[in-house]
Parts: sequence; structure tokens; C-alpha cells
Amino acid sequence: MRSTITCKECVDLLMDYVDHTLEPGAERSLDEHLASCPPCIHFLKTYRKCTEFSGQLRDQKVQIPLQLENRLKSFLKQEIAQTPVELGPPKKTNPQQSR
Repeated sequence: MRSTITCKECVDLLMDYVDHTLEPGAERSLDEHLASCPPCIHFLKTYRKCTEFSGQLRDQKVQIPLQLENRLKSFLKQEIAQTPVELGPPKKTNPQQSR
């Protein structure tokens, strides 16, 4: 059975999925997608780890210099704007095309 949710939609729904705030039908559809998409499962595990680590940092009240914080925010915004999210199976290349 093919899932009705795309990899991009999966990424868009992850925060609500992890927080258990999705509508039951959307959660079921996302579960179906995750059952058949290893890259999205990997992304979900990574997302959960990142939120866990960021919560630990927040709880430790780690202070970083303001200049470093601003540079990091600027870098991340630039990367997010320039990097498309590509999930799903890797694209196959034809060895004859590289000749």
C-alpha cells in the first residue's frame, strides 16, 4: 500500500507528530509513510535527538557569547534558505552518462 504523504509533508508534520498534536488521520497517514520510507525514519530519529539535545542545553542554561549566537543564527538562516530538503531514496546514476 502506498502512503498518501510525501517526504516533504512528512518533514512539515514532524514537530506536531513528535508533540502528539496531529489529528488522528494525519498521524495514521504519517505512520504509514514512515513504515515504508527509511530516509524519513532516519530524519525522524535525528529530529528527536536534536530536540532532546537542545532541551538538555536549555536546561543547563548554557550561555554563549552574543556575537557567536548572532553569527550562528545568520549562518543557519542562510543555509535553510539555500538548501532544499531532499528525502526519499537516493537518485540512481547511469554509469554510461559519466563518460
